[in-house]
Amino acid sequence: MKFYILTSSNLESLKRHNDKEFSGIYKKDTVIVINSLNEEYVKEAKEYCESENLEYYITESNGTPAKGKNSVLDIFLASDNDYCVPIDGDDFLTEHGVWFYKHLATLKEPPDAVCLINQISLRIVDDEVVWLNPFTVDYDELLNLDYYTDFTSNVGLSHEKSMYYQNLHRKFYSENRKYSERDEINCRVTWMSKKAAKFKFDEDVVIGEDTLQMLRLKHEALEGRLNFYSTDENPITYIYDERVDGIVQQESESGKNYEWMDNYLNKLKEMKELGQLHEYTELPKLKIDYPEKYRKEYIDE
Repeated sequence: MKFYILTSSNLESLKRHNDKEFSGIYKKDTVIVINSLNEEYVKEAKEYCESENLEYYITESNGTPAKGKNSVLDIFLASDNDYCVPIDGDDFLTEHGVWFYKHLATLKEPPDAVCLINQISLRIVDDEVVWLNPFTVDYDELLNLDYYTDFTSNVGLSHEKSMYYQNLHRKFYSENRKYSERDEINCRVTWMSKKAAKFKFDEDVVIGEDTLQMLRLKHEALEGRLNFYSTDENPITYIYDERVDGIVQQESESGKNYEWMDNYLNKLKEMKELGQLHEYTELPKLKIDYPEKYRKEYIDE
């Protein structure tokens, strides 16, 4: 098992993964995948990996997350490793997260895939760094919000565009509510076997490609072909770092453009027509037997 880190733009974030003050992943367990349209960054990341004697690959980029994530899966599938932990380069694992995923590899029957619920992110709000649960939502509230007024009064969109985006939002949340894990709008997959890694990300989707892939894996699990579990992020294994605007903010143009939702919903419709979606179902919960001393240190009982 190795940790596969996808990086496209932030060298300081890349350095955190092997830093003992952050994740502390052993270099021998690390694979860096450099996937970027920024040639200068590719050069910097390459030089860093070589200076630290890290295994690395430079892959073709088209600027979308799906392309980079698929290159990670391709490299993993071609390797001698049985399992991978895919990490977006701007995010990072906790010390517990490194232990947790290494522990999964020691199980008699490791799962094929694991996804997260009650996920944690770092974000700047009013000039302060705060901890949030960005993907744990109240669907009733989201389905009843007055998006129209926000789009017209606060964003300045036309009546037609505001109505269109309001309907998109309500359909987006309504559809995700049917197929998600409880109140999670998106469940990141943080552990994959080679069996699971054969299911790739849709490169036609700029936002939501990870949700679609997770739902595809869920279909395989519910059909009895994959051992796929969810795990509650208590204690935390994976931290999203949202202190710098990501692809969602860029594509949405700070709340002015939600065409990506239409594309996502069309892909969801295709999956539904293929019988790959399951309404109001949940994956089994992963259970870990922690050593007694470890449990006292990390789990709030």
